[in-house]
Amino acid sequence: MPVVPTTAYSQAEDALTLARALLNDNGAAVFTDAMLLPLLNSAYRGLQRELAEAGVSVLAEQQDIELDQDPTTGITPNVLSDASSPQLPTDCLMPHMLWERATANTTDVFIPMEKFTSGGSMLNLQPSTYLRMWEWREDQINLIGATQSITVRIRYEKVLPILTSGTDLILIRSSTDPLAFATAALAARSRGARACRRSARHRANGRRKLDRTLYPPRANSAAPPPPLRLSPPHRVFVSAEGASALCFVGKGG
Repeated sequence: MPVVPTTAYSQAEDALTLARALLNDNGAAVFTDAMLLPLLNSAYRGLQRELAEAGVSVLAEQQDIELDQDPTTGITPNVLSDASSPQLPTDCLMPHMLWERATANTTDVFIPMEKFTSGGSMLNLQPSTYLRMWEWREDQINLIGATQSITVRIRYEKVLPILTSGTDLILIRSSTDPLAFATAALAARSRGARACRRSARHRANGRRKLDRTLYPPRANSAAPPPPLRLSPPHRVFVSAEGASALCFVGKGG
């Protein structure tokens, strides 16, 4: 029996099509792919940040980095950053876990390292044969240093690749609705006050769909309070990831 290839990921075109439907532009007369793709990428990045802040891993990657001893000090580097040598993986958003082993002992298993989370700076410990601890601060991994070459295995959250065409896969499962609503909100916001008010509804609807997917309601949980409704004239504050807009909507808006 032939195997039919399937995927759990939607295509960018699915979100673009839904966004155009929300914008009443099914024929793409105004909101073409070229116009909506930058907005979809903004929503895509924002959704990954929201999920990361909620403790949800979207796309994890793993890489081994060899830390050699400095010929002068005999100590391995104590920083891994975008500018260090060796450097962090270029697609690293933030590290989740680190392991280590002596580079010379290729048959040894990797030993988990302890993440320093007590606040302040790293403990003032003398370098030993292993690194033992690590800290993530100011977009870099701080280490104590070791007296032998160490191979560090990093498992990290990977930055999602940019969507460049409608056939690109959206690498966040079940995210077509929230991304389409957010994209429509950003597109509508660029069209003025009336559209700005509509964009706030799109954004809220998309967020509710995402929350129901990530955090299904419990059997005995109380229903959330209804959203606050303001009558015009009023101000609508719309917050987008990376941008904010303050829209003044009058009675004619």
